[in-house]
Amino acid sequence: MSKRKTSYVIVKDYINSKNITIPTIIVNNVSEIMEFEDETSAIKTAAMFEANSDSGWKYTVRKIG
Repeated sequence: MSKRKTSYVIVKDYINSKNITIPTIIVNNVSEIMEFEDETSAIKTAAMFEANSDSGWKYTVRKIG
């Protein structure tokens, strides 16, 4: 049995018009889930997304696998 490698994804917390938070996994330019092999890269990218957000969205990193 092969063991799945641990990876990390970035989740955007989207708040809809009814003030309900909906977690949305970030995808790349070809609509595939954007995965990172190391947590540091994922955290840096999430921080960049948050710094560039003009709507105040929050981005968090989640471990998968």
